[in-house]
Amino acid sequence: MADDTRPIWVLGGGGVVGIAWEVGVLAGLADEGLIVGADAVLIGTSAGAVVGAQIASGTPLSELYERQRQGVSYETAPALGPLALLRLARTQMFARSPEQAARRLGRLALSARIDDPSHQRRTAEARLPDHQWTNADLRVTTVDVESGALRVITRHDGVPLVDAVAASCAMPQSAAPVTIDGRRYMDGGMRSVLNLDLAPGSGPVIALAPSTAAIAPWARLEKQRAALGTGRRVELLLRDAASKRAQGTSVMDRSVVPALVAAGRDQGRREAPRVAAALSTTDDS
Repeated sequence: MADDTRPIWVLGGGGVVGIAWEVGVLAGLADEGLIVGADAVLIGTSAGAVVGAQIASGTPLSELYERQRQGVSYETAPALGPLALLRLARTQMFARSPEQAARRLGRLALSARIDDPSHQRRTAEARLPDHQWTNADLRVTTVDVESGALRVITRHDGVPLVDAVAASCAMPQSAAPVTIDGRRYMDGGMRSVLNLDLAPGSGPVIALAPSTAAIAPWARLEKQRAALGTGRRVELLLRDAASKRAQGTSVMDRSVVPALVAAGRDQGRREAPRVAAALSTTDDS
């Protein structure tokens, strides 16, 4: 199989509940015989970076599922309040480019008082069953708080996996930016909650999007989908009604995780036929 036809799994952001839902969906797909193959490309943003690193570790999905089902007591960060969310939204309005919007968000990130800057890294450590990069093609999105530039971190960059994942999850005003190679990085979702347009090659794309929130035009799903071309097989999985009910109203509410991961698993089983059909295009190419 040519490298440019490898299947791409795009895992989006969505907080603590996003991790639970994505793990649940993937566990449901695995129940139906659909697993992320060793040849796959994993693109993870924020919560998706956590899930991507978990999968890349080789930990069985059944075990990842049980970790969520038993509860995630290490998740202690509160959700951003309405005023903080409004500040984030207003900062992105009328920006002319993703870099300009990210620079504005970066100023918010740098100005926020974070009582315990090390909390973000400790949480990343608790989330990951293995703290080392493997040979899996995992790509973790982050954003430079000063330049606003996207940085996609891989195993070849010499960056500790925990630092990469912590940076991808460093939401402005909620977590401190993470310093890597002398520069500070924040949540990859500050460019796009999904970063679907980063999918390389021409292979099929399976995208899990626990959140579709987008203010800037370049971050909207239809815009990012269009960037991949009309002939590309892309299957976008969104939360179904049962998963939405299980999630509740806060993306950082750890109390809903056991119910949500179970709802995600049921959804994954139901979504298996169309995911299988998309992945079969790899075999036919």
